[in-house]
Amino acid sequence: MPRYVLNANGRERPQVLANAHAFLDRLPESKSWQLVIEEYVPERTLQQNKTTFGLAYKRIMDAVGLSGDAEKKRLHHDMCGDYFGWTDGPLGHRRPVRTTTTNERGERDVLDRHEMGKFYEFIVRTASEYNIVIPDPNPFWKMDRAA
Repeated sequence: MPRYVLNANGRERPQVLANAHAFLDRLPESKSWQLVIEEYVPERTLQQNKTTFGLAYKRIMDAVGLSGDAEKKRLHHDMCGDYFGWTDGPLGHRRPVRTTTTNERGERDVLDRHEMGKFYEFIVRTASEYNIVIPDPNPFWKMDRAA
């Protein structure tokens, strides 16, 4: 199924609306259809993901002697639980209430850019409590934004 995003005040908005309308007009009348309209919030960026896993988690793992993908996944699990909260999982194991990719009901729900930024800030703060320094991935971001 195609997805249509109507950007607020976007120049392309009339064309997107026309494309969506044309698509709806082509749906077979012999079947029932469900339309779901929801506010569009951009998901986290690939760069945010790379910075979290490639910079922040790498620094933490190096500082505490962790290595490998399994330990990185465990670190992410623990960070998600500490940030979003914990709940009881199967066989008495605790699990995060949500992760960066799944919501409280276990459904796919990727964090948006703003919430991923807050999660990253939490990781940096948590690391600093253990004297682990995670450098700013782009110290000139404020200047870049102003340009």
